Amino acid sequence: MADAPDVPRPAPPRERRWLPVVIVTALLVAVAGGARSVADATASDTGPVTMGSVRVQPPEGWQIEGSVTPTFAQLHKGPVVLDITVEPSVAGGPVFLAALYREQQLEPSFAHLLPGASEQFILASGVPAAGFNYLADTADGLLLEGLVIAADAPDASVVFDVRAPAGDLAGVREDVRTMIEGATI
Repeated sequence: MADAPDVPRPAPPRERRWLPVVIVTALLVAVAGGARSVADATASDTGPVTMGSVRVQPPEGWQIEGSVTPTFAQLHKGPVVLDITVEPSVAGGPVFLAALYREQQLEPSFAHLLPGASEQFILASGVPAAGFNYLADTADGLLLEGLVIAADAPDASVVFDVRAPAGDLAGVREDVRTMIEGATI
């Protein structure tokens, strides 16, 4: 048997060792940059929240939930939710406003509501206010603790309703106090 003639073999394809490295590096940079943008957006401070003539400055870590309207804003920090409701001034003052909020908003919203005694005080801005703590049981059995502060100024009334799963409210009480005391009403 005769030897087969040598058939020239094609040169092996030139390997592109750097192309996969460049592609992977570009992907890592893009993903890291996107993650940084998301982190920066969520960690940034929430600016002042304005509802009509009422202005509130949330401390760091609080975020706006949904849209702010001239009469309502909702903020949250983890599982803690703060509703801020603005209405025209009421004739009955802050105690009446707090009782009205309890009857019209809280009682229909919860399976069970146990409000504490109402207390009257004056905010640092000189606006009369009243407030009460409450415990509430949701229809699905979640126990919430909450605090309502109603303030009544000549131009507007505002109700701050903060609530959280039992045990979580204590960690944000100072934040809430700072927002309420610093609010422009």
